[in-house]
Amino acid sequence: MDSGTIMLRVIRGEDRGKAWELDPRQIYLLGRSRRCNLRLADGAASASHARVECKHGIWFVTDVQSTHGTHVNRQRILDAKPLFDRDLIQVGRTLLEFREHEQLAPADLGEIGRGVHLPE
Repeated sequence: MDSGTIMLRVIRGEDRGKAWELDPRQIYLLGRSRRCNLRLADGAASASHARVECKHGIWFVTDVQSTHGTHVNRQRILDAKPLFDRDLIQVGRTLLEFREHEQLAPADLGEIGRGVHLPE
């Protein structure tokens, strides 16, 4: 199987509908500043609010000393927090959804349609 597509999508806030595909080789800074590669129009977000990065195949979000903190699934994070499919990240008034999609080859889709179990 191909590697999955990783997306971060704004589901609530001024940037609702905006989405970014994430590259595991890049470190992302989330906030209002022009320095941020994931820039938000949220006045309640800090200029540099949170960092999103992949380490050893696992995605993490870390608060970078923001004013109001970063929350994952309604819990304020104090350290780097691993992310899982459909986790919700709150930055200011903005709510983002982390999505991890497996991309299946067309042949795999046919096997699934016939009820064949594919090895992980």
